[in-house]
Amino acid sequence: MAPTRPIPLEEVPITSESDLQKLAMDVSMEGLSILAGDTYWYMNRAHGMVLGYEPEELIGKTWRLLYDDAERTRIERDLFPILGEHGKWSGEVRGRHRAGHSVDLEISLTRLPANPLMPTGGLICTCRDIVARKQAEQILRRTLEDQIRTNEEREGAIQALEATQRELMEKIATIERQRSALRDMSVPILELWDDVLTLPIVGIIDSQRAADMTERLLGRIGERRTRGVILDLTGVEVVDTMTAAHLVKLSQAASLLGSFCVLTGIGPQVAQTLTLMGIDLGGLTTARSLRDGLRICLTRIGRA
Repeated sequence: MAPTRPIPLEEVPITSESDLQKLAMDVSMEGLSILAGDTYWYMNRAHGMVLGYEPEELIGKTWRLLYDDAERTRIERDLFPILGEHGKWSGEVRGRHRAGHSVDLEISLTRLPANPLMPTGGLICTCRDIVARKQAEQILRRTLEDQIRTNEEREGAIQALEATQRELMEKIATIERQRSALRDMSVPILELWDDVLTLPIVGIIDSQRAADMTERLLGRIGERRTRGVILDLTGVEVVDTMTAAHLVKLSQAASLLGSFCVLTGIGPQVAQTLTLMGIDLGGLTTARSLRDGLRICLTRIGRA
């Protein structure tokens, strides 16, 4: 059977599935050819144009016309043995363009057994031009090399920056330790007796300090399973509605963990302020002094 030659698309008859399949091969953007022996039996236009030819110029001619001597030798020496053993091969080759320059190609070869159309067997070949990809790889490689050089030049600055960062982190850690120490000092929790904690309160209780007091006191109660807590106001000169509300909430939170609270150290001025303002301490037990508060706690837990 004579080699198949492409014809203009508008003249292609489409009367069967095979006609559609051939049309798809003809118009494919992927280079496609079929070789009978070592000559082209079919070639679509994409394959021919990769190397600057129209398909009809190459059909019936050997594939060797498209490669120089060195590349032909490499293909026959390295590719054909693999193709003969496995029936397939994929990789890169360097073709020779009609204009004389080299073209890097990525091809896949699949061996065809002998058949009525090709008594000695044949090959199916797909190919694509990878010149653009190679150029992109070169650009990328140069870009990476430039970046490496730039990084090397900046290495000293980066090391200095890292040293500064470490110093800054150490300062931040020191500040945090100092802040934690100050927070501990502002919320000192003492174990006054077995099963009895005391929280001496000094100064003004704002929302943040109240939250810290609650968090630390509940944590200690949970750790030690403390039953009695003394909230000592000896160092507090002024109590307002908000302060009283914080103390009540603190007592309620402690009671949820099984502890009771005793309020001690209320001075005459604080007592007068609480009375005049009508502040309700929510049923908190009160005592004149820390000693009296401890006595109440020991009595309630059965250790008096």
